[in-house]
Amino acid sequence: MKTEHSIHRRLRQGQGGSAVIVVLILLFMMVIFVAANTVTVNWLRRQVNVVEKHQIQRLAPASTNQVRNAQAATNQPGSK
Repeated sequence: MKTEHSIHRRLRQGQGGSAVIVVLILLFMMVIFVAANTVTVNWLRRQVNVVEKHQIQRLAPASTNQVRNAQAATNQPGSK
């Protein structure tokens, strides 16, 4: 004979299973987001390194020219 208690127990078991599925789906989505963010951060880090190298190459000759010009100005005859 089916009692009211056994009917409620069967309903709760179905709810528990769906809750586990929802939690697993959310966990899976979080793992995907973390993996995607890790890839993006690594790509951005490489891009920053490339930009940094270009900036160093672009600015290095300008700074050495300033030093050479300053040395040339102090070494000119007639300067004190």
